[in-house]
Amino acid sequence: MKNLFGLSIMIAVIFTACQSNETGNAKDVAQDQIYRHYEIRFEEADYSASVDAGFRFAGDKGTTLVLSAPSKITANNVELTQTEMLLGGAYYSEPYPIKCPDKRVVIAYTDHKENVLTETYEAGSVKFTEKSDTFYLGKSLTIPFSVSGGDRADNYEVMLSDSKLQNISFYSKSATENVFEIPGSATDTLATGEMLLQIISHKRKDLDNHSTLGGTADFSCLYTPVRVVAVKEEVN
Repeated sequence: MKNLFGLSIMIAVIFTACQSNETGNAKDVAQDQIYRHYEIRFEEADYSASVDAGFRFAGDKGTTLVLSAPSKITANNVELTQTEMLLGGAYYSEPYPIKCPDKRVVIAYTDHKENVLTETYEAGSVKFTEKSDTFYLGKSLTIPFSVSGGDRADNYEVMLSDSKLQNISFYSKSATENVFEIPGSATDTLATGEMLLQIISHKRKDLDNHSTLGGTADFSCLYTPVRVVAVKEEVN
């Protein structure tokens, strides 16, 4: 999976920012006072996902918690392992891509009382509806796309990556308007040549099952990019 190392560093920073860096053991606290946070990133190109999970006592800024048997956290039956944060504390991850043959990620958390809390996330199908082999830099464009199946996202992003590895992103107007509006002034500095256009969906879900505190999960889907040729818009 591309950028897995960079993603892991970013996740560690997210889990650490403005929060307690102390570490306790989940078995020593009330199980319904454990706050959970999941980061799931699905890649359609190889039907795999990276998953990170963090546990804190008494809220999202509380002491980080480590799990001890029988507690565990799995994603598609792969048990995640403890990882140290950059600035202290702990979270759980899997260093290798987790296979998702049906575009689905099932996360199961077993607490110290052996209650199992299960969350399912499913990627759908997202495609550009008007195909063109040419992308005109410096020209304002309207790019529609279609969405079917899977979990409906909170918002959609299109990322443009040019031949010099410069990236720029734009978001759809809303979760119900499937169109990207790209102003020409935003693309006129990008390089000509091969360009990748990739749609990324984002969804946040509250975790409130069997827990007083619940938690949150952030689910992103990176759909297979489309290759185009970027050219400068001709001025007559």
